[in-house]
Amino acid sequence: MGIKRAARTFDRETVFGMNLLGRPGCVLVDEEQFLATAQVEQLHQYAHQANVPVIAFGLRTDFRGKPFEGSSALLALADELSEICGVCDCGRKATMNIRIEADGSRVRDGSQIEIGGESRYRSVCGGCFYL
Repeated sequence: MGIKRAARTFDRETVFGMNLLGRPGCVLVDEEQFLATAQVEQLHQYAHQANVPVIAFGLRTDFRGKPFEGSSALLALADELSEICGVCDCGRKATMNIRIEADGSRVRDGSQIEIGGESRYRSVCGGCFYL
């Protein structure tokens, strides 16, 4: 769409709070699955103490169906959850992710996080996840 906005980036060592975030109208977090539990707790506390909405987007589980640390913490603390649904190739609601090799074969083991490999992931339904 061509819409751009400056954004700040953080890592797993970042401590969120008033000193860092100030008083914006809203805090948007993309790829929340990569947050540490402590960071989710800090953002939750910040949202309630500063009265600033914190909106986070990310995956619940990895390509093996295992929860990400940040996602688990967020699911436990979130005041509201909204799901953005994809569609599996079979036509059902995609709720899982799989990792694939360049030849299209499925990867079932490996490190949880692989940065820069978006083309290596597909969203699938639960039924296709277990094939």
